[in-house]
Amino acid sequence: MYDSLNSTELLKLPYLDGSESKVLNRPTALDFARNMLEYDVISFDVFDTLLLRPFAQPHHLFMIVGEKLDCVNFMSIRMKAEKEARNQAEVKKGNKEVTIFDIYELIELKTGIDKHYGAQLEFQTELEFCFANPYMKDVFEILKAQNKKLIAISDMYLTTSMIKQLLEKAGFSGLFDVFVSGENNGSKQNKRLFKIAQQKLGKDLSIVHVGENYESDIKSAQEQGIATRYYHNVHEIGNQYRADSVSELIGSTYSGIINTHLHNGKKQYTPHYEYGFIYGGLYILGFCKWIYDYAKQNNIDKVLFLSRDGDIYRKVFNYLYSDMNNEYVYWSRIANMKYTIDKNRYDFLQRMVKHKANSVLGITIKGLLESLELDELIDLLNQYELNEDDLIQKGNVKLIQTFFVDNWETVVNKLSEENEIVKEYFIKIIQGSKKVAVVDVGWVGSGGSGIKYLIEQKWNLNCEVQSLVAGCRHSNHTGNLSQIMKKEIEPYIFSRMYNRNLYDTHSNTKHNNVFFELFTQACYPSFSGFKKTEEGFKLIFDVPEVENYKIIEQIHHGIFDFVKLYKKMFSNYEYLFNISGYDAYQPFRMIIKDLRFIRKYFGDLRFSRGVIADTENQTFETLNGIMDQAGL
Repeated sequence: MYDSLNSTELLKLPYLDGSESKVLNRPTALDFARNMLEYDVISFDVFDTLLLRPFAQPHHLFMIVGEKLDCVNFMSIRMKAEKEARNQAEVKKGNKEVTIFDIYELIELKTGIDKHYGAQLEFQTELEFCFANPYMKDVFEILKAQNKKLIAISDMYLTTSMIKQLLEKAGFSGLFDVFVSGENNGSKQNKRLFKIAQQKLGKDLSIVHVGENYESDIKSAQEQGIATRYYHNVHEIGNQYRADSVSELIGSTYSGIINTHLHNGKKQYTPHYEYGFIYGGLYILGFCKWIYDYAKQNNIDKVLFLSRDGDIYRKVFNYLYSDMNNEYVYWSRIANMKYTIDKNRYDFLQRMVKHKANSVLGITIKGLLESLELDELIDLLNQYELNEDDLIQKGNVKLIQTFFVDNWETVVNKLSEENEIVKEYFIKIIQGSKKVAVVDVGWVGSGGSGIKYLIEQKWNLNCEVQSLVAGCRHSNHTGNLSQIMKKEIEPYIFSRMYNRNLYDTHSNTKHNNVFFELFTQACYPSFSGFKKTEEGFKLIFDVPEVENYKIIEQIHHGIFDFVKLYKKMFSNYEYLFNISGYDAYQPFRMIIKDLRFIRKYFGDLRFSRGVIADTENQTFETLNGIMDQAGL
């Protein structure tokens, strides 16, 4: 653990022992149903058993109701009204059972909200959000096919009619009866509701009750002589692994999606899928909404998603939005270095020499020159007391940099040979746009800055370029500060000036960039540049890291499933897609509290550490190797 969180937060950790969906290892729906075939009647609890809600806690739905009612602090008002109504009921009739109308009668007195309108609005919201537990739906249908008598018993303030509507809408048809505490002046907790059900069913029928509350569904039923089957609450399982520091409503919708999907028992998933689903889905969803809003508000004509990180961004973006012109653009740090070399000597010397010296795996000077197609310079090495087979290492970095500086004109001319091709490529992409936004994961914003230089200054294409990044972090902190202050680079999650605590957390190690970019890898090689051909040009790529592709596909599958489920649940509530950069980062912040999960399930991922598609001399590092070197 190395995240700079307080001691209370550090006590809560993500699930580290594999797939979170396997933590409970429920029996299959068939086995669960088969285990109850000896009984005549199967009784089901309703909420969190037959029906699920996409919220971490049931009362969080009241935040949605409050927004519809335009009532500030409604969740607190609603919860206090229910408590007061139950206390009044206990005085008047000796039990605490109430209906939704009793509750809203008090709300009307306190707020002026019409009790009938408020109660109906809350019910309609429940009707909108409650959905069938897929696991229990299978159990229900299996037992129904065996002609079992099926009933539902619920400790709830909604009326019997309302609960029947909820169940019917979710597909639970054919119930013999439904028993609800609010209309029967008795609950499962005090066993009265079970007694009422037994009396109606008759003493000759054997009953088994299925529920998620151990006290009221299991203990009370058993005390009444009813057999039981415990179904562990999906939120009780999942909430212990969710990040606490997400804002309340987004935190609840996020946790609700995760918990109901992973822990219902219908299906189990791989750790790689879950890395995308749990820790990347909220971030990708939020970033895409932020990009869309930025583009709309700033009159962006076209959004350009840079390879490779832009692959998953664009797929999710186009799934969510159909009215924003966008394109996938082949670009990379290497391409940016090559095609802006006339103004970025420092970047070239850092990336092509100094960074190579710090690589775990060695690269020879000859290998570097050949990769850059600067073979003509090899014969000049001996003038600098350099040998072509020498590895680039800390001891000769300055000498190699001097060698490049002395031969700079040759370097620039060679790496600039495709400049006209690059220009034609971007002219075709922007297609007369007056304002474009370049999207990348981060971190320095060099991709967007390089394209901005080419389009605005070098080529004078009469198009303004804006750089949008997920996170902005420069190795020396001040490297791109002026660009951030001038809003030439706009960060979604953090920068030196924005969400500074997240910036500091992420900067604990530069390797957080690597872990974060696991969400946005792609199943094809990194782009290296353009090559002129008789037909025009072709794209040149680095060596493919094919060993990683199956894992990347699973990560993206998890991300996409999260986005699909979130859209399905909340598509009528646009404001629930306004996910702050701070909130979007919290799931990732959770997983990097302890790196054992990343090391165990992603440690064998291989990353190319050569330069510019040097297929013969290419070398690879594993993520575990990188972490070992960093002492993580």
